[in-house]
Amino acid sequence: MLGSKLVIAEREGLQAQLVVYLDQIAALLDMMAVCNPGILIASGFDLTKERRGHARAKATAAARIAGDAESADGDSGTPS
Repeated sequence: MLGSKLVIAEREGLQAQLVVYLDQIAALLDMMAVCNPGILIASGFDLTKERRGHARAKATAAARIAGDAESADGDSGTPS
């Protein structure tokens, strides 16, 4: 029973990290579209108006915090 809770928490963390990656890809595409607007059509992304909710912003913030915690754990073995 505890294992399923851990799997769900891990899945939610991975989903939040995926949102961060997709936001980064979208930002890069926006920058590239300044020089070449046709790149947006070729990207395959939906070009409709973006409708973000508060849940997505919270998920993105949670993923960033989780990523920062993981990188801090990796640095804990080095002396300060």
